[in-house]
Amino acid sequence: MTGWRLGYGGGPEALVKAMSVIQSQSTSAPSSIAQAAAIAALDGPQDFLADRAEAFRLRRDLVVAALDAIPGLACRTPEGAFYAFAECDGVIGRRTPEGRILETDRDFCAWLMETADVAVVPGTAFGLPGHFRVSYATDTETLKTAMARIAAACRTLGEPA
Repeated sequence: MTGWRLGYGGGPEALVKAMSVIQSQSTSAPSSIAQAAAIAALDGPQDFLADRAEAFRLRRDLVVAALDAIPGLACRTPEGAFYAFAECDGVIGRRTPEGRILETDRDFCAWLMETADVAVVPGTAFGLPGHFRVSYATDTETLKTAMARIAAACRTLGEPA
């Protein structure tokens, strides 16, 4: 249910209680439409899930391998979700062909949008500066194109200032 902003959790009682305290202070109830969609997702057919999980695994592995192959970037393999957080500290401080110094993950992400037409989200927005988030909830060809554009853009960066 990508994008619905609805989920549930399970685990040890102490952890679930702590999660409940945080959740109760930060969000309100999901909309009735999201609740109905969640019921349909949980009660409906499940036979497609194995194929979907495999498709996401393949896309995840493609993105992680492509990012790890780019000098200055590093990406740990996520164990869940539909996005990866890549480290970009290795490109921070480098100079763009236009002469601009990439000082933050925000600068790097904005530069990728401007020069490579690739949208990624700065890690700072999630409390993880020096990183950026890449969604792999799209088709494989789009991901291959995006990874190639990121690699090509990074190859144009000069040495650290």
